[in-house]
Amino acid sequence: MLRFSGHIFKLFLSTLLITSCVDKKKEIDISEVNLELKISRLDQELFANNESMQTKIPKLAQQYGEFFARYTEDMLNLGAVGDPTLPAAYKQFVYDADISTVAKNVTAEYQDFAAESFSLTNGFKRYSVLFPNRIIPEIVTIISGFTYKIAATEKTLAIGLDMYLGETYPYYGSVQFPAYRKMTMDRKNIVSDALTGWVTTEFLKPDSSNAMIDEIIYEGKILYLLDQMLPLTVDEIKIGYSIEQLKWCRDNEMAMWGHFVNKKLLFSQIKGDYFKYVNDGPFTPGFDRASPSRTGNWLGWQIVRRYMENNPDVSAIELMNNKDAQGILNASNYKPQK
Repeated sequence: MLRFSGHIFKLFLSTLLITSCVDKKKEIDISEVNLELKISRLDQELFANNESMQTKIPKLAQQYGEFFARYTEDMLNLGAVGDPTLPAAYKQFVYDADISTVAKNVTAEYQDFAAESFSLTNGFKRYSVLFPNRIIPEIVTIISGFTYKIAATEKTLAIGLDMYLGETYPYYGSVQFPAYRKMTMDRKNIVSDALTGWVTTEFLKPDSSNAMIDEIIYEGKILYLLDQMLPLTVDEIKIGYSIEQLKWCRDNEMAMWGHFVNKKLLFSQIKGDYFKYVNDGPFTPGFDRASPSRTGNWLGWQIVRRYMENNPDVSAIELMNNKDAQGILNASNYKPQK
């Protein structure tokens, strides 16, 4: 997982009928948490027809600081901030026929961002309870040019709204996004994707992660944090599945676990042996085509859930600091459901 840091571009790419599995008695109390999440609409400011680019770009560069540099130089590849030709490059981008159409569609869809703002604020309130010493980012909405759903700097979390215009949005077909990606490019996925993006870049995968068990436990930890931050969000949205795909996992949990155990995959350090079980795609190769991708990650999620249920004194900080994936598996007493 990558993220902006100084001049290094570190980013996170992406990512109601079934109730969440989170124990409602364990929901985090945020009634006393005082947090005003700052949300800025760079997408609206950049595409507003209110002043020349010669005037606007220096203002935006000053307002958004390091993030604007990363947005300009690394995401849009328009040149360096401070380059005298940059306003002309931005003018070409903003007034491109396709990009301007997309921007108008984003404005129409996201004129009101209140629901997402509310959910993001509550999610980060819970995050601040779990991790009181961690940074709470500023949220910036952008037009990414169909490049990034979510990106992060040290203090900023960006949401590419052009990547959330609905599965059937015509331009997604034009740029040939695969169906399994388009399925998650919907407004309902924004909050979950954004929080996933932030925690994934705050808690990087350990360098020692070289076996399947390390991979799936790490992903299970991230999904468990989503359980805590978004207690009313259904599981399929948190992991980016359809309802049918989530049902497939639940129906085949024992068979999948048996497959990983019998094939001795869990402790394999050969990524080629287990990559297909943790990688994104239309389905999991080797399972039937009704399966989702990342089935190993889903199982890791169930293991971490069971671990936290059986070890109620373990805090979220302790969970994320625990790099012993095999120890977590053993202490979970995980037994797949029939």
